[in-house]
Amino acid sequence: MIEERNVNESGIRMLLRRLAVGFTTFFLLFLVGCQQGSDDDTNSDSIVEYEYLSLDEEYSDEVNDWLKNAKDDNEAGLYHLSSDDGSEYVYGKGYNQAKVSYTYEDVEGKINNTIKATLLEGESNDEVLISITHNTDVEEITIVVTDDVSDF
Repeated sequence: MIEERNVNESGIRMLLRRLAVGFTTFFLLFLVGCQQGSDDDTNSDSIVEYEYLSLDEEYSDEVNDWLKNAKDDNEAGLYHLSSDDGSEYVYGKGYNQAKVSYTYEDVEGKINNTIKATLLEGESNDEVLISITHNTDVEEITIVVTDDVSDF
């Protein structure tokens, strides 16, 4: 009987070791699978990018002429330029913030790519200038205005 007991205890120890190794392996694989792929995220190109531009800087002649005409207009309003280099510019007089979004839709096999620039209404003396670049064809660029800060 003493020998049987040693056999059972060594079998239990072996089983516990196998369970511990299996659990540790599973746990490590689970942790590796749950990590975010930061390398993929930082190396991927954005489809749409935008940036706030200074109103005091000098740009290409095309942009400078367009911006001067827009600023000389005494009315508050929105102005849009599709430049020769493929960039889009939006100037808003009476607006103080902007954000840009990209939408990709596949409706029954018809692809629709759109960009939407949303500007937040501000004081009459506020101005905002943004540049939008995109690395894909877009069918439409829409400019929307809002006075609701919660949209930002």
